[in-house]
Amino acid sequence: MSVSATDKSAQKSATLLERLNLQERGWKFYAAASIPPIVVAGLALWYYSSSRDGETDASKDDKKKGKRKAKKTKKSTRVADEGTTASSAAPAGGASSLVDKPAGSSTTTVGDDDEERPENMSDAQIAALDIAALKKLAQSLKSRGNKFFQARRYPKAIELYTQALRFDQDPVFYSNRAACYAAENDHDQVIADCTSALKLEPRYVKALMRRAQANESTERFRDSLYDFTTACILEDFNNSLAATSAERVLKKLAEVEARERIEKREPRLPSKSFISGYLNSFRSCGDEAVAADGEQLSEADALYNEALSFIALQDYAKGIASIDKAVLTIDEAGNTDGVLRADDIYSLSGMFCFLKSSLDMSAARLDKALELNPNHVRSLLRKANLFTEKRDLDMVSQLLEQACEIEPDNAEAFFQKGQVDFLKQDFVEAAKNYERAAGLDSDFVYPRIQLGVVQFKIGKMQDALATFKDAMERFPTRSDLYNYYGEVLAEQGGPDDAITAFEKAIELDNANPLPYVNQAIAVFQSSGNADKALTLIQAALKVDSECELAVAALSQIYLQLGMFEESLSMLRRAVDLAKSEEEMVSAITFRETTAAQYRFMKEHPDLLNKMMMGAAQ
Repeated sequence: MSVSATDKSAQKSATLLERLNLQERGWKFYAAASIPPIVVAGLALWYYSSSRDGETDASKDDKKKGKRKAKKTKKSTRVADEGTTASSAAPAGGASSLVDKPAGSSTTTVGDDDEERPENMSDAQIAALDIAALKKLAQSLKSRGNKFFQARRYPKAIELYTQALRFDQDPVFYSNRAACYAAENDHDQVIADCTSALKLEPRYVKALMRRAQANESTERFRDSLYDFTTACILEDFNNSLAATSAERVLKKLAEVEARERIEKREPRLPSKSFISGYLNSFRSCGDEAVAADGEQLSEADALYNEALSFIALQDYAKGIASIDKAVLTIDEAGNTDGVLRADDIYSLSGMFCFLKSSLDMSAARLDKALELNPNHVRSLLRKANLFTEKRDLDMVSQLLEQACEIEPDNAEAFFQKGQVDFLKQDFVEAAKNYERAAGLDSDFVYPRIQLGVVQFKIGKMQDALATFKDAMERFPTRSDLYNYYGEVLAEQGGPDDAITAFEKAIELDNANPLPYVNQAIAVFQSSGNADKALTLIQAALKVDSECELAVAALSQIYLQLGMFEESLSMLRRAVDLAKSEEEMVSAITFRETTAAQYRFMKEHPDLLNKMMMGAAQ
């Protein structure tokens, strides 16, 4: 592959990833996709990322035919030259679906005439004809079929196209008959006829488009996506109708599957690394319950303290079990008499419900905590996270303002305000809130990390580096600090320095999977050392087998290496690990684009070889 072709494919692959925003992880995915891929890798990705920029354009051979017939075509908007993509503009199943017509034919009114009737010939008579005679009679039947199609007499047109197939197994006859079936909304017959046409001519884009539309109409979304994808690849990624149709079908497919999965699956916790990252945005999970001298803690308070201990050990499953028992104890008693930390108990339970994506239960538990203590700031912050998940940023801002009114010096509240500003891409305001949070709590590392990130986002690289340097002097043993510092360096385009930062992060905490993954991507991006990258990601999965970032990054690297089976396996796992319906839609979208690409490779190896040869020139 030439340098320019490689760069173009890599650039478009990166653009797709940004649009899909898989797992919303930032540079990690874009970096992996921007690695110069082998010729095959990225075909479907290239297509989806570039489709909206293309104009409808037939293949070179088909263009020549189209030019010869252009004048004839203008006589009727219901007839299209064979091989062009004009027919694909017609709505699926609509009466304006177009049929192919031989050069030199004309549109006339349907009526009785004295034309020869080859449909009356017996099989024996047909068998006695030579090839030239067979083709001539077949074309006459097709021409008459076209006239009946234009007159919307579809059964008669179907009959004539069927008769034409007795004389000549021409893919155009199957495609034209499919157009009749489409007009009558007989989608199964459309699929059958287009499939027959494509067996005879795999590059027949019009048949692909018709079958794709029929598959979409019958909710065979995966097959429809494949046909639209193939049409676009065959037309050198310039078929804009195929591109927009594929995106539409892909959206339907992903949303339907994600909705069904979310409805059926049991609530589950995300990966340990995700939970740890979430908890790091708070100074603590809560204060221990301490009994007064000579008094004993209530059972609920004791269970609450037990939950906090398990959380500190990152044994989140046991922590949840303890806090659930604490809630049950209070609920069974019917009151909170003698319970010191009832508000914290319901709040902590609401937090874990949120992490399990049980949003309604989370809201109920957090509301109960605020009912017991309207000034419980930690519950307000957690409820703000809940509404962030729901994309209700106005409610988030309202809750955070309420928290700041109750505790004007609460560093967590200002940090969360900065996070909302960051989501809104109001980086200047975000920086102000991060600085305020850092000033209020000198031991809170995350406002400094995010301040460095946002300074980088607004182009103040020197300020960002200074912020990280100051933080590293204050917190020399924080692995996550070096990890995020490495991410900024990687985004800046300094892979060697980024790798060094990731190595330091691993040295400080070898149980954190994120720096392993980030280092793997940086290594692969800078040197193409797949073995080392894969070793690092496997190390990350050993630390946390459900690390969403590791699974997604591994699928990316496999895809760039042309290891489609392995990539699809990881993408299926990414779908299973998705925390929310939105994330699941993104994961399914990526899985299906890869699957469509891989299917094209397997079903069209001859076309693929031609494309590879063309790219290498």
